[in-house]
Amino acid sequence: MPASLVRVFTITLVSLVTNLSLGLAQSVAQVSEYCQFDNEAIANKDKLRSTAFQDPTNLAAVAEYQAIVKQHTQALQICRQKSWLKTQGVWLRLYPCDLQSGKLDEVMDRIVNRGYNQVFIEVFSEGKILLPRSENITAWESLVDADRYQNADLLKLAINKGRERGLNVRAWIFTMNFSTAYARGVDLNGLPKLTVARQNAIARNANGDTTMSIVENLGKNPEGEVPTTNQLFIDPYNYQAQNDLYLAVHEVLKRHPDGVVFDYVRYKRGAGAASVVSNVRYLWIYGSASLQALRDRAENFQGRELINRFLKQGYVTPTDLQALKKLYPQESEPLWQGRQPSTQPNPAIAYWQSELWRLAVGHAFIGVTYYLGIVSKPVFRAGIPASIAFFSDGNQPVGEGFDSRMQPWHLFTNDYEWQPMVYAVCGKPDCIVNQVLKVAQYAPNGTKIAPILVGQWNVPSANRPSLEAQMQAIHTAVPAINSLSHFAFGWQLQEATFSRSRQFCKL
Repeated sequence: MPASLVRVFTITLVSLVTNLSLGLAQSVAQVSEYCQFDNEAIANKDKLRSTAFQDPTNLAAVAEYQAIVKQHTQALQICRQKSWLKTQGVWLRLYPCDLQSGKLDEVMDRIVNRGYNQVFIEVFSEGKILLPRSENITAWESLVDADRYQNADLLKLAINKGRERGLNVRAWIFTMNFSTAYARGVDLNGLPKLTVARQNAIARNANGDTTMSIVENLGKNPEGEVPTTNQLFIDPYNYQAQNDLYLAVHEVLKRHPDGVVFDYVRYKRGAGAASVVSNVRYLWIYGSASLQALRDRAENFQGRELINRFLKQGYVTPTDLQALKKLYPQESEPLWQGRQPSTQPNPAIAYWQSELWRLAVGHAFIGVTYYLGIVSKPVFRAGIPASIAFFSDGNQPVGEGFDSRMQPWHLFTNDYEWQPMVYAVCGKPDCIVNQVLKVAQYAPNGTKIAPILVGQWNVPSANRPSLEAQMQAIHTAVPAINSLSHFAFGWQLQEATFSRSRQFCKL
């Protein structure tokens, strides 16, 4: 048979199979209230995918699988258009074995099966970055490090596989938590990534502790999906830290995600009693860059000297104030940014203590927002959505102190989408809804709010209601919210075994 006739025959066969498959798929692809596909449709798609990837030369099988993928994409889009919940997202960690033939297709198929039309792909997985080794110019080693896979671009592949199924695929980036794998290994020129500048980028407190010295225990990672033992938080005022993450964001954007979400936009939580901080010496502002920036907030010599004494001692005394007047008699009182001269002569020491604490807290908060503004610039230039994942209680005062995470979400603008992690536990949806209401109350007009939930489909777990119960309660309380997400794909009972097999297999 001539080659031209072979091509015509093949195209005709693929077309016939595609049309037939669409018709068959439409008859079985039933979706539930939350746009989840029925078991028969899922099993049919699994079988077709397995056949297609076992023999890629079997054009009929490949066409059948592509057809059902397309049909499920259309069914999901129609369902979401009709639902109050326009966007239902899930958070996903990838592993090297996801490069195996058909594995990413299976991951994305499972996500679609559950009614998700958005996925957040973790860029810093296991403390390594999801970029091909041959192109990796960042301060992190590549997740896929084998020589034979040095050109493998797992992030780009995942974005493309998700898009094929109509998923909105966003890059999930750790912001101030660089992980202890930061600056390990060598760069493309064979030079060590760990430099003195990068060592200085690590956040510190006044006791000399770095953020690697304190283990943060959140008590919410039974599956080890997001480790808490390999954390390294950086000084947001440090130029090297800013530059390293800016470059990483720039490289990620070359893979053309549909958006970027910034996580860990905060400091590290202290351990035990230090989870609440009420003394400046326990704030993570003792990195050299942060200290310099705080001292530079002084507007006269008395102000600078009093700030220095406060930072060193953790408090100031009447003796300190007397010493200032002797050192700088030409100045009437200490001044710094944001502070107006006192209306009463010789204020009590408690006044100065309070003013200096306010200055230190404000400095910590502003450092986070300043840093976020720098590293998110490439996202805004690309014209795609930027969002922030945060704890609704991460900024709250506790007694005379503050939550040590110092997460200033009250200062975030509506340029970003807000994704509050509403993880409250009380056995019913009330406390979860209250967290959402708190965020909605303080959000600027026009802010898009998309809460992140933890839980299981159909059943309560860990003293939390089912995901359906949480979502319905939020919808009733704040009808304007039409976007939610679930943390995380690997934590769902239906996916736990599958996720572990991906995590521990070898390429």
